[in-house]
Amino acid sequence: MPNKHTKYAILGSGRTLDQFRLMGDGFNSAGLACAELYFPNRAVYHDALVSGKQNLTPQDLILWFLGNYGSIAEIEADLPNIALIGQVWFKENKVYPFHWILTDKSGRTAVLEPTSLELKLVDDPVAVLTNTPELANHIGRLNQFLNVDEPTFNEETVHAAQTYLASNTPLPKGPVPTKRFISAAINRWGQKLPDTDEQAETELFDTLEQVALPLDPAKIARSNHNYTHYESVLNLETQIYYYRAMTNHRLQRISLLDLAKNGEKKMIIFPNE
Repeated sequence: MPNKHTKYAILGSGRTLDQFRLMGDGFNSAGLACAELYFPNRAVYHDALVSGKQNLTPQDLILWFLGNYGSIAEIEADLPNIALIGQVWFKENKVYPFHWILTDKSGRTAVLEPTSLELKLVDDPVAVLTNTPELANHIGRLNQFLNVDEPTFNEETVHAAQTYLASNTPLPKGPVPTKRFISAAINRWGQKLPDTDEQAETELFDTLEQVALPLDPAKIARSNHNYTHYESVLNLETQIYYYRAMTNHRLQRISLLDLAKNGEKKMIIFPNE
């Protein structure tokens, strides 16, 4: 297959298998960002190729989104023309169950949750997502935790998050996705927005650290050892990608604008060590 050039430059993280890249998150030069999270027991994919549509495996969706669209609105308009096909990714023997969170420079945040073959975006007012279950379930559990009667995210949720954080009561901890969602959401809405990019970077990495799954070096070779491989913060205004591998916690700052100034039009791999 000949190389395909993307419409936009892309910067992000993931892993490589036989020279093919599986992206975990990233953003493009238009200011669109996307990240994938596990969605086991919920994801629904086509069993075979669909005629007349752009057929993609779930493993390739982020790269397609970031390479071809400049905003969530553009994706939403073209989503009826995309079919997710449940095929394995090259030499791997499984199909990844994913759902995706997207945001762009307009400030809109949305999620794509393939609970049926018809793909639809759902706005995410919390601007947070973790693994399974669905966003609506997460929001309902957040409100229940904060003693908010309504099932949807609203001003009462925000006020309750602020009150909770001000009380210095410990946030939920542990590997359960619903607890991690609650912790991240309360951190996001329980404090005022940062005044500077540097403060935002610090606060976001602090939130990510609180919900990270710990790495046990003694178990790293085991296929069933589930841990956070890296943490990243994406600044869509400055187009800087902040990356920290959990194996060494060394922070890297990579600028997409600087790469563009250098005239880079090929794939560049930055080591995480």
